[in-house]
Amino acid sequence: MNIHTIDSTVNIAAPIEAVFDFHLDTNNLSLISPPWVKATLLREEGTGEGKIIEMKMTMFSAFASTWVVRIEEYDRPWRLTDLVLSGPFKYFKHTRTFSQPCAAVTQLHDKLEYALPFGFIGELANAVSVKKMTEEMFEYRHKQTKEILEEKFYIQEVAALN
Repeated sequence: MNIHTIDSTVNIAAPIEAVFDFHLDTNNLSLISPPWVKATLLREEGTGEGKIIEMKMTMFSAFASTWVVRIEEYDRPWRLTDLVLSGPFKYFKHTRTFSQPCAAVTQLHDKLEYALPFGFIGELANAVSVKKMTEEMFEYRHKQTKEILEEKFYIQEVAALN
């Protein structure tokens, strides 16, 4: 199995717990999904490590698939990993690592590991479109997450008047 990796990092001016909880809340997936992806929650069971999430993902309003995901690692507010048990990929593991390089900033690091089915045809699809589309999806997700959380936690500093 040929596993591909995508790493992406963004700095967000928001508390680390808020950034972690934002990614744990499946309702936020639709807020950060790019316009060509529609995510619909079908069911959730459990909490924390072992939680099962089932969702329907529709790409380009035409290609729908059902994903069943299990939370593999849950270390609030430092690490969150989910593993796709059933979906269009042969293997799909998404790890989010959260850190605080300074008091006002949370750094979110996404590491995605995936493998496609169909051997050579899957590898060709990855080279032609899947990798680029996935990288663009994470860029969009980071941009949206940053905008949403920084707007929510923005604190305006007002200079004291003399």
